[in-house]
Amino acid sequence: MSDDLQNELKPDIRQLPGAMSFFLKRAMTRYTVETCAKAFILTLTKLIPNKHLISYLWLPARPANHRIRLSLKSGQIEYEPEIVSPAEIVQREASAESEDGLTLVLHPSLKSLHYDPTERKTLEGNGCRAAVEIQFAYYSRPILRVVVGLSNAKSLPTVQAQNFLLVFCRCCLVSLNGAYLAELDEREGRREKPEPKERFRLTLQWFHSLVRHLNIGIAELQKGQATEAEDALQRALIVAGICLAEMLALIGKTEPESTLEKNSSF
Repeated sequence: MSDDLQNELKPDIRQLPGAMSFFLKRAMTRYTVETCAKAFILTLTKLIPNKHLISYLWLPARPANHRIRLSLKSGQIEYEPEIVSPAEIVQREASAESEDGLTLVLHPSLKSLHYDPTERKTLEGNGCRAAVEIQFAYYSRPILRVVVGLSNAKSLPTVQAQNFLLVFCRCCLVSLNGAYLAELDEREGRREKPEPKERFRLTLQWFHSLVRHLNIGIAELQKGQATEAEDALQRALIVAGICLAEMLALIGKTEPESTLEKNSSF
């Protein structure tokens, strides 16, 4: 799968490397929550034919009622800051709760789309009768919500395609969590900007932590402790995101600022 991704989701897990390559090529330009969100939306719209797309982004260390509406127009992502009501904040936080930070729901009918009544009206107004709903969060903190409106229930991904889409979203969650934590630490003054030698040490430290959590997960699986294994593997996913952030920051030390700015545009 390349930049000429077919505008349909085929039930073949072999699409995963190509889909992730398409995503990472765009997400790694500056590795922020915004670039990861843009990359996910651009990849998703290449995978699922859609009648209409609704998406919201919540940035780290911002007021709870602040969000950004992301719209796709002519292949470009447009931003529109919004301030939501307190009632919607409660609904948003409740709907974002997920043990692993990822929620993927297929809606054969828009009647089951309860997040925001205006969303359903907007989708219906654009001829949609079904939808795919995806939410990413860092524990209870929502990061990205995407709803892809479809013409009818027959347009929903097949069972095989659902499995592919779930794995793809889990991979993207690693990048989103890593970028989210890096930005959160930087904004709250907990993230320093060490020299390359110290950055390498941090990267190696997170890599060893990743391997440790993976080994714990495997050991728990071998003992038949499913709950403990899942917890260790979820921690490994989060650490993998942080490790990725450190590696990209290290790479940034090797490139001049002008090159980074040039690569940041899609």
